[in-house]
Amino acid sequence: MSSCLAILSYNISTKLQMAIMKNFETLRQKNNKFIYKNYEIVESDSSIALHFLYELHEGEEVTSFHHRIELKKDEKLSTDFLMDTAVFHIGLAEAISYYKIAAPKEFYIECGYLTQQQKEWFKKLYFNGLGEFIYLNKINVTQDDLVEFRTVDEPKFSKIKRETEERAIIPIGGGKDSLVSYELLKDVFPDSLLFSMNPIIASKEILDKHPDNAIELKRELDLAKILDFNKRGYLNGHIPFSSIVGFISIWLGLLYKSRYIVLSNESSANEENIIYNGQKINHQYSKSIEFENDFRWYVKNFVTEDVEYFSFLRPLDEIHIAKLFSKYAREHFFTFRSCNVGSKRNEWCGKCPKCLFTYIMLCNYIDDATLQKIFGKDMLDDEELRELFDGLSQSEAVKPFECVGTYDEVNYALTQKFKSYEKEQLPKLLQSYEPKEIFYKLEVDFEGENNLPPKFKEVLREQVAKLHL
Repeated sequence: MSSCLAILSYNISTKLQMAIMKNFETLRQKNNKFIYKNYEIVESDSSIALHFLYELHEGEEVTSFHHRIELKKDEKLSTDFLMDTAVFHIGLAEAISYYKIAAPKEFYIECGYLTQQQKEWFKKLYFNGLGEFIYLNKINVTQDDLVEFRTVDEPKFSKIKRETEERAIIPIGGGKDSLVSYELLKDVFPDSLLFSMNPIIASKEILDKHPDNAIELKRELDLAKILDFNKRGYLNGHIPFSSIVGFISIWLGLLYKSRYIVLSNESSANEENIIYNGQKINHQYSKSIEFENDFRWYVKNFVTEDVEYFSFLRPLDEIHIAKLFSKYAREHFFTFRSCNVGSKRNEWCGKCPKCLFTYIMLCNYIDDATLQKIFGKDMLDDEELRELFDGLSQSEAVKPFECVGTYDEVNYALTQKFKSYEKEQLPKLLQSYEPKEIFYKLEVDFEGENNLPPKFKEVLREQVAKLHL
């Protein structure tokens, strides 16, 4: 599920123009405390709702934030277990949306306990997950100095034991990646559950086709208060949304007694956008193999050993996924959406990095007429996209802060497309492009770093073999 769909996007040009933007140090002096007050599990005959309460202290003034998640019950769901451990951790992950407003040094937890090892884990998540936020706000801070978690309670949580079944839960975001996972696994795991949080039209269409296997979750930010702080010049920026999806999906695995949480994050998510003050700034940090490994370790040691989280597409890169999408997901050509700007209107905006990147990835595998019909134009012939084009294809530029692939992937795709034209036919963006004769390894390394269980790896091997890479 795309980390960009349910977060507040950060507009760089607005940031540069905001003369009233309060600096990090001033806010930390004024806002010296953030509190995770409590969580509440409210169960009725028809739903389960999770309520979270946070506080931000501005000197003597206190602002309360109310956060809510709601899940409709169905016959597959069972609540006959103590779920506090899982719910408490969802609250810790969700807190980052409110914490970042002023990013105080002190983070108090009044509804649970963390060991020092757990505190260090969340310090790493907050620091790296807010990397883009730190870079765009020009904050000079280390992992040790960003936040200090303080608990005021004694240990009360234990790992959850649950008899789970060989069933998969597949998060569906509406983009090509999760649709590839769905198409490759639907026959092997016909009872897979499809999960979407605040689904856009594209993902809702998939869920509606499989109503008996659909999990639709409603997530409500205390948005009015966040926007009010933003108007007053407080900090804003990207959060590690996939980490929130991770903790929620573990909870769903327990509720639905499902062993596997099947993400659709590829190897390309591991590449940073830029290095800032020695820190790798990666918009997709919570989709990276580093986070996946950390998360699996944390869940196994502190939440449950009975639900397993992994990325099905991890051995692949964006080129592989584009080819798989063109082969197995033809029915989704005109319904999938990866554009964050246009997702709520169910359209491709045709002006953002995600639109251009997706077009480039698919341009060698879907014919021009179909591709132009999907996106509404030939994006490689739009001179207004020159700056975005350079950001995606030139390693000396800052890679756009979006869920996009590596420079090598982009240049491999562009070089292949360039070669398909006669010189006088080249679209505008390719007319000044210099093909890159780079060695690009198309073979999939299934023995590289990934966490696929054997059965899932076997399925992926079989489908990739059909591509004759």
